[in-house]
This record gives sequence, structure tokens and C-alpha cells, in this order.
Amino acid sequence: MTTAHMQASTAEAPSALGLAIAAADRVEGTLKAFVHRPPSYAVAATDGKTGPLAGVPVAVKDLIDTVDMPTTYGSKIFLTHQPQKDAWIVSKLRAAGAIIFGKTVTTEFAWRDAGPTVNPWNPAHSPGGSSSGSAAAVGAGIVPIALGTQTVGSVIRPASYCGAVGYKPTFGLIPTDGVHDLAPSLDHLGFITSSFYWAAVCHAVIVRDGAVAAPASADAFAAGVKPRKLGVYRSSQWAQVDTDVQQNFDAVVRRLEALGVECVDAGLGLDIRALNALTLDILAYEARIAIHDDIKDKAALAGPYTRELVERGKTISAAEYQVLLDQLTALRAGRDVLLNGLDAIMTITSPTTALKGLEKTGDASFCAPATLLGLPAVTVPSGFSADFLPYGVQLIGRSNEDLALLNAGQWLSTVLPSLKPASLTPAS
Repeated sequence: MTTAHMQASTAEAPSALGLAIAAADRVEGTLKAFVHRPPSYAVAATDGKTGPLAGVPVAVKDLIDTVDMPTTYGSKIFLTHQPQKDAWIVSKLRAAGAIIFGKTVTTEFAWRDAGPTVNPWNPAHSPGGSSSGSAAAVGAGIVPIALGTQTVGSVIRPASYCGAVGYKPTFGLIPTDGVHDLAPSLDHLGFITSSFYWAAVCHAVIVRDGAVAAPASADAFAAGVKPRKLGVYRSSQWAQVDTDVQQNFDAVVRRLEALGVECVDAGLGLDIRALNALTLDILAYEARIAIHDDIKDKAALAGPYTRELVERGKTISAAEYQVLLDQLTALRAGRDVLLNGLDAIMTITSPTTALKGLEKTGDASFCAPATLLGLPAVTVPSGFSADFLPYGVQLIGRSNEDLALLNAGQWLSTVLPSLKPASLTPAS
């Protein structure tokens, strides 16, 4: 697909689409964020689109069904799979005027077997997972919005690694119809965006399905809302966090305190190790059910992490699973009490910056608590490491108060180092 071919087919396309095409053509040979892009955007671009996302190019994670593009779920088993209808969220995007720009790389079935995508800030490093292609496409400045999914940390962590904004809504606010299950009790749809403005638009248009008004403009959302009091969550695992990540987080806390935000120590109920263990046990049991039929006759085509996950799920009995679900129900029933007197809880997104190499996608242990509790979470970029890899902090808010969290995140973004799209060197 050449630049000339793409531009010729979009002579009258909205400028946002033309810029996305040019950016993708420039860096995709190195970035490898997409598994599929249409050979022509002519129909989409001249369709008389209206709506709050009219003409905006949006990338869709390859775990999410699209009627006009293949959906492989990141697996060799589904290389020729063509869905018969759009996922609910894709239908809503199209109805809002968005142009589906392409399908982005996901780890296999949104677990741990990584694809070829590299980090836009340094191609020798991981973009994170499982929403790797979506995070890289936004971090590289190709699209302003990309869809992701999160079952442990797959929106928040890759957004952080790639210097983007991540927004995981309250559990259950977005229907997952047309999205391949990994663990239905934990699966969230979410957004990786170039700014909190676009995250707020997605909240209004998709999460609230038009029930609230989208911000009139980026300028109208620019100030955000300064939080009065934040909980600071370091956890029992703080000693295992890389020193530079600790230092960046502590610098953010000092910056906020200097600006008059009260920062106090906070917890998330159980110890972080217990929260992660519960998350992974529920995930393993439900993933065995979600994936087993897909790979049972084609296990040789599945990745080693996928096969290992299914085997782990087999070791958990139905009775043990019910106990796990009872624990989950109890935790979610008391989740908002954790934020009494707080505007949000702030923690890190990962114990490290983006890992070197593409074999592993990184540690999601600090993302798992918000996922397990079903609370909304956002990533706020917070600077660069000495290796010029992005840092990010995570804000966790009360259930169903996503917009308040987005406003707090926007305010933080105005007082922390801003990140422009990465200048990825194209492949020679």
C-alpha cells in the first residue's frame, strides 16, 4: 500500500484522515502497529459523515469484530476469520461519524503471546500489551483514538509505555458484544487517546451512549478540575518497583502538594498480592472456557502462554471458582468506600518503564486492583526516563464517576510534562 495510492483515493478526505494515512505510511514499516488497513478509504471518507466523531480516524484492536475487515484475535487460528457484523462499540463509532482506520495488533486472545509491534519511543522496547498496536498507533501520532481491552492491565499499561492517555471505564458500562472473551468477569473495553479531550469525547459518545454532552472543543475541556485530595498508593510491593519509577512518582506527589493538592496514603482493601492472585485465578478459570474451543483441535497453532493459561484454568474446580466469585462480589460491593474523602487514588502504572525486547509485555500488577474492583482508571503521562521512555501515573476513581476522573486527569496533564507524539525513525 503506497502513500501515493492512499492519497489518491482520499483526495477529498478530511484532513485528519489524510494526516493519519501519511503518518502510518511513514512509520508503519518499523512500528508494525496494524494487522490490517483498508486498501482504500474513499467510501468512508466521502460518506457524508456527521456526528461528534465525524471524520476522526479510530484504530480498532484486533480482538474486536469489524464487518468490513478481518478479525484474527491475534491468533494464527483465525487468520482468515471475517465477522458477519460489527461489535457494539464499532457500530457506535461509525454512527458517531468515526472512520475505522484499521485493525491493530493484539497479543493472542489478549493474553501474553506478543505480536510484532514495537514501542514508538524506542523500537528495541515493548509497547506493552495486550493493546499493543493501539497504544503504539496513538503514541506514534497516527490516530487520536484507538480501542483497547483490559482484563488485567491492557489499556493502562501500554498507554503508559507509549506516552498516551489510557481510559478504562467502570466495569460494565460498555457492552462487550462482538469482542472475544478472555475473562467476562474482568473484561473491560477502553480507549487509548492522544489527549484527555478525546477520552472525554469517547466517554460521552460511547460509554454514556450520548446521554451526556461531549465537550464542545478541546479548549472547553482544557482546564480540567483540580482535585482537592488524592490517595497515594504505593503498596507492599514498592520495594520491587524500579528506582527511577519510584522517583518519578514521588516527584509527581511533590509537584501536586506544591500546588495545594492534599496527598495522603491510601489502600485498596486487600494486599496487592492478594488482589493480583484473585484476578489471575478468576482469569485462568474463565479463559479456559473462553479459549478452549478455539484451540482444542489446533493447539499447535496457539502460543505457549495461551496454552499454559488454558492448562492452568483446568486446575481450578467449579467449587473453587464459586468461592473466587463470592470474593469478587464482596470486594466490588465495598469498592467505593476505599475512596471516602478522596477525589481519586493515584499509583504507578507499572513497576518498570517499557521492557527491552518484545518477548514480554510488562508487569500489570499495579493495574490489576482497579480492574478487579471494576473502578474507572486513567493514565496520565508524567515524563521520561533517562532512556527516553515514557513514565505514567494512574488515577483510580469511584465507580460510575468516570467523567470526574477524566477531569482530574486533564488537570494533572496540565501540570505534568506533556508528551508530543514519538518521532519514530522509519525502517530503511
